[in-house]
Amino acid sequence: MRSLILIVILLSSITIIGQNFHTEFEYEPTGITIKNSYPKGGQKHKAFNGKEFIYVTFWTCISNDTASTMELEIDFPADSFTLPSSPGTNFNVSIPNDEMKLEKESLPNYGLDITAFLEEKINKKSNLRATIVPFSSHLFYTVVISDRGVNGPLRAGYELKDGKIIYKINDFDLQCGRIISK
Repeated sequence: MRSLILIVILLSSITIIGQNFHTEFEYEPTGITIKNSYPKGGQKHKAFNGKEFIYVTFWTCISNDTASTMELEIDFPADSFTLPSSPGTNFNVSIPNDEMKLEKESLPNYGLDITAFLEEKINKKSNLRATIVPFSSHLFYTVVISDRGVNGPLRAGYELKDGKIIYKINDFDLQCGRIISK
């Protein structure tokens, strides 16, 4: 029995290590590729005011595979929202100003100084404005914050729908931005 458990754990870890992204979307006619990471974190954080909450850190890579420059615009309000799968749990989404780098992928929270970020940005609106030059990519963090944990895994990532950027968290779509081709 122990051998079987060890084999299952070993095979699972090999499978997970071989997967670099949770999701990858290629939008052929637009030349845009979006790659979304698995979550890191899921830890409690106690703010200076004594309030506790849970955070999860993700990173995303948006690639421009065209000969034109693209402008990326993402906005998240300060207002909380709930997910149909987690009624009664309030969520906020925020984008740190720090740019993600691939060499930070193995670090806790993907190398983001989460404590400083949370103390500065909790419950505030956030946005991202980036220019993606032809045949290059922009990598950035997204932090999902909730007032309590959820049952089961939290999966999230950016997608394009009808020309708009949405942030999908489990079964909930949050329209949050656009990509403009110049």
